[in-house]
Amino acid sequence: MEKEELILRNKILDLARKAYFKNVVTYSAFLNLYEQTIFEQIQNELPNIRNIMFGGYSEAERKIVCFYFDEIPDFDMLEYIKIFPCNKKFADNLTHRDFLGALMNLGIERHMIGDICIDDNTAHIITFKTMSETIINDLSMVKHTKVVLEKENIDSLKNINRLENKRINISSERLDSIIGSIYNISRSKVNLYIDAGKVFINSKQCFSHSAKIKDGDIITVRGLGRARFLGISALSKKGRLFAETEIFK
Repeated sequence: MEKEELILRNKILDLARKAYFKNVVTYSAFLNLYEQTIFEQIQNELPNIRNIMFGGYSEAERKIVCFYFDEIPDFDMLEYIKIFPCNKKFADNLTHRDFLGALMNLGIERHMIGDICIDDNTAHIITFKTMSETIINDLSMVKHTKVVLEKENIDSLKNINRLENKRINISSERLDSIIGSIYNISRSKVNLYIDAGKVFINSKQCFSHSAKIKDGDIITVRGLGRARFLGISALSKKGRLFAETEIFK
């Protein structure tokens, strides 16, 4: 077992035990997909206490784990922040990497930030309230662009258009076929991503090239992006399948 994996397992177990023995609610930092997979693998080692994962909105990729006894917590420790250019006309074309880099330059560790949703050159980020004042007070530039920061609420986040519809042509509903069509890459390149452990179905790591994808499944390929498979919409005369997908921006 890798040292980093062992440390994470112990941290999660410590949080669960603290919640169990002290009857308090405990939270982890934001976990990436691989870390969420590790959490799923140690379910049978956890004490008899409830848990839930949440990342700020229903389709979040990065999530925190919460341990609790009775009612599901309201996750009021999370903050939603909007970052946008002071002057759109003269702003750089800002990407996810640009916003993340600006946040990291403040000395903030990646696990303290959840998803960063980009829409119309604007970032909508999810973080802990303990970090929000630092971000709002200290972040003034992203790339070469002056930015404005303001708090928002979860309802604003829900209204962001994070999806782009794409129809794909596939030979079957196999994972490798769907990934290749969504991202326009060869089957051999798809296989490299799967074998390297970079592919997740509904946040769970998948090494099966032939895994059958169901309607509504969310496929994540680290380094390429995320997409939701909506299902088969038509059949060609040559037996090829047309399917509908939603690509997360």
